Amino acid sequence: MVDHKVATPSGKSRDTAHADPRIAKSRRALHAALLALVTETPFEEVTVAAITKRAGVGYATFFRHYPSTEALLADIADQWIGELLARVAPLVIAQDTHGAALALARFVEARRPLCRALLVGAGEVMRRDITTRAIAAAGGVETPVQPWLPRDLGIAHGVAATLAILRWWLEADRQEDAGAVADIIDRLVFAPLTQAADA
Repeated sequence: MVDHKVATPSGKSRDTAHADPRIAKSRRALHAALLALVTETPFEEVTVAAITKRAGVGYATFFRHYPSTEALLADIADQWIGELLARVAPLVIAQDTHGAALALARFVEARRPLCRALLVGAGEVMRRDITTRAIAAAGGVETPVQPWLPRDLGIAHGVAATLAILRWWLEADRQEDAGAVADIIDRLVFAPLTQAADA
């Protein structure tokens, strides 16, 4: 069973944000507006005014939820990372690396516009921030790594390499399906990092 109360990398549960239906509705509208806008213009050029206009909420409403556009994107990224880890981590822990890679690729394929916005449209600074957040979140999961590999290095490399493959897939709207991308991720990243070294 998937635990939907996964903490975000900042340590706060998303349940708090959804306690008040009005807060949840406003945040969903702001999330959708930003993700739509970054498909049209670089993240660095997206303004609060543009977000609130697209979301259909007041300008002041934005600042009741987020101090900046960067904070809004970080909230979206934390939610995305949490949902992704909830699906993939149990399979990695069980050393079903191909199953984990396939779950990841299908998750991304089913949310292609969102993932493309985060990994392609968000801009280099925010992509680095998303990578850092994903590394921090993955570090909290007891995934196996090769015995010769320092765990923190394995996680940092695994997350960065996986996100690079996903970005390659999304950036040019490549036609590889989730199964083909899963094979690449498993062979290049998951299996080499987690499977026990040959005797």
